[in-house]
Amino acid sequence: MILKKTWNAILNFFKKNSEIKAIQGEPLLKASRKEITGELKIIEGKLPANIFGVFHVSLPVGTVNSEGLPFPEKTEEGKNNPEFGSPIMNGDGMVIQVNLNQSSPEVKTKLMKTPCFYADEATKQGTKHHGLMGFHNMGITRMSMVFGSRNELNTATQPVKFNGQKQGSLMATYDVGRPYLLDPKSLEIITPMGKSTEWMTAEPPMVPWPFGIAQTSAHPVFDPLTKEVYTVNYSRDKGSFTHMEQTIHHLRHNKESFKDKLEALAHKLVDHPDHDHVNEEVKGFFTNLNHHVDGKPHDNDEPKGDVFMFLLAWDGNGPMKRWELEDQTGDKLAIYECMHQLGITEDFIILTDCSFKFAMDLLFDNPFPESKVIERLIRRLSTVKMEAFTTVYLVKRKDMDPSKEKLTAYRLKEPIPLETIHYSCDYANPDGVITLYGVHNAATCIAEWVRTFDKRALDNKPVDPNYYSLFAVGSMDISRLGKWRIDSNSLEVLEEKSKVLEEPGKWKEDVIGPNTWTIVLYTYRDILSADKVVPTIKQFWYVSDGTDSNLLTKFVYNLYKDYPHRDLSLDDIKEATKRELPFSITRVNLETMETEDYYQCAKKTYIRGVHFIPRKTPDPSIPEELDGYLFCPVQVGTEIPEGGWTYSSEFWVFDATSISKGPICKMKNEEVKFSFTLHTSWMPEASTTDQSYKIPVREDYGEVIQGIKIKADTKFLEDFFEKNIYPHFE
Repeated sequence: MILKKTWNAILNFFKKNSEIKAIQGEPLLKASRKEITGELKIIEGKLPANIFGVFHVSLPVGTVNSEGLPFPEKTEEGKNNPEFGSPIMNGDGMVIQVNLNQSSPEVKTKLMKTPCFYADEATKQGTKHHGLMGFHNMGITRMSMVFGSRNELNTATQPVKFNGQKQGSLMATYDVGRPYLLDPKSLEIITPMGKSTEWMTAEPPMVPWPFGIAQTSAHPVFDPLTKEVYTVNYSRDKGSFTHMEQTIHHLRHNKESFKDKLEALAHKLVDHPDHDHVNEEVKGFFTNLNHHVDGKPHDNDEPKGDVFMFLLAWDGNGPMKRWELEDQTGDKLAIYECMHQLGITEDFIILTDCSFKFAMDLLFDNPFPESKVIERLIRRLSTVKMEAFTTVYLVKRKDMDPSKEKLTAYRLKEPIPLETIHYSCDYANPDGVITLYGVHNAATCIAEWVRTFDKRALDNKPVDPNYYSLFAVGSMDISRLGKWRIDSNSLEVLEEKSKVLEEPGKWKEDVIGPNTWTIVLYTYRDILSADKVVPTIKQFWYVSDGTDSNLLTKFVYNLYKDYPHRDLSLDDIKEATKRELPFSITRVNLETMETEDYYQCAKKTYIRGVHFIPRKTPDPSIPEELDGYLFCPVQVGTEIPEGGWTYSSEFWVFDATSISKGPICKMKNEEVKFSFTLHTSWMPEASTTDQSYKIPVREDYGEVIQGIKIKADTKFLEDFFEKNIYPHFE
């Protein structure tokens, strides 16, 4: 008996110590790239018997070099890692799938292995090809001077079911890359939307890249009635590319000289007090790169590209339909920020200039990511505030005749008077009146991330290193939720029939109550459905991210301190940030635009996504729009005795009728580790796709490579693709 007690004490000692080591190894930014299939274990509560279907969430999980997140400070060779501190948004996409149709919930994770993924693998750090050919994190996008731009498919998924299909597919999306269809069962990539040659790319014509920069929307729209998907293919005004062609040339031919000269300039100017002087000096440097950089000069007479904007439609079979877009004055559409989101109603496609700087002038945020002094200088000059309004265009669906080459996108006479990243629309538009529900991230820059040299706005102290690479979404004012009525006939926002919800809540108290602090993600019944439209969205749940002192950097504070629509004073913003307001979920009745239900998280508990799942067997006593559950990926912090916090990745289920009661079930799998997840989707089942039209990778890229005029490049690319890419798809 004594021996047994002694043995148990020894086992408990080692068990506790192993748990402490495991606890200490789970930082805030932990994300795993490991592909697994396993069981979700219930750790609290009970899974409802009538929850069903298949849930998906997209997330970035680092690069082929990083083994997940966070990006390590050193490479395997012990050198400074140029990826350290780069934004988490710049990472390979992974889809996490939770299948609730099994006797025990099954979880599966899958990397989005596009052809450019395998090019990245073949040229990663430590390979002979890395150098010039390798891909590098340049700001918010990952690029190679030889191969082009990565399509990371890390942002969202959208169920689609084309005409004649019973199963359909899952579409994975990204702002700078073609969407791809996935097999819902295996999550393997099936085919891109359209051939490479069907997409216009935004890089200069002088660059022979097989992976061109295809600017599109991370949120295309699918119509379950017409069974088509709609998206855009565009470039910004080429005036924003003034220095891009020269930059690419000198990176390809004179990289070391370019870096030395730019770094010397950065040391000279980065802390100079006169911003105008700094701007003129840097502008002069880039305007005269041939003078400053030694080596092969850039030919200024090389052909230039042109601005373009196309609306695309695809029925899943054959080539895409495409229309060049002009506004009602005959001018080409000029996009100043990006087209992150599209909207759809029964009669219109809605296009917006979204407040998310995922655009060409940021693709080269820093051509030398390993140099922090260059990064500081370029950010000082290139970062601009988001426009404090939303320009809206309406395309009439009745005009979308495949025989036409051009369409009119009617610009509203005045924009929506708040900035918008994400929005949804009622499918019904009676008498031509569109109802648009916009999440307005006031004074927030989603494209900014926490840099290694950033300081906190509150106390000027360095940001906690655990926050490096995260979105710098410290609140500089209260977010809003807008319900906008748009008259498509007069092209006006009907402000007297519109309403905006802005609610700071009782932010000075422990229980805040319903609030709109940093709204990010939202859901409602049949959002993104491949089977049903939603004539009128009635109930709406959104996640508020609260405040965090490490996410409000001095740089972002100074950028938005003069925000024109300010609701809360700067003193209030600082005090609310100091209090570190918690995450929460709020339900809004969209008919009344009043909040009706609320759940507040514990400290260091982060709801990273939310999706409505209907009950398998409807409850006739509950309104249809409330009859279901909310399914959420949640990052849960636990304080440890040694000091600090450890984080675990869980999935929570709420009863949609009463989220205030808290989660009714919590589940996890120890091998699934995520930090910042992005958008979610749901489908009734995940069966093998019945998508018959597929574009072979060899045919797709063979056509692109044959179009490259430099024969030496053509031969090299043919050999590279034959060895490193085609075998993965045949």
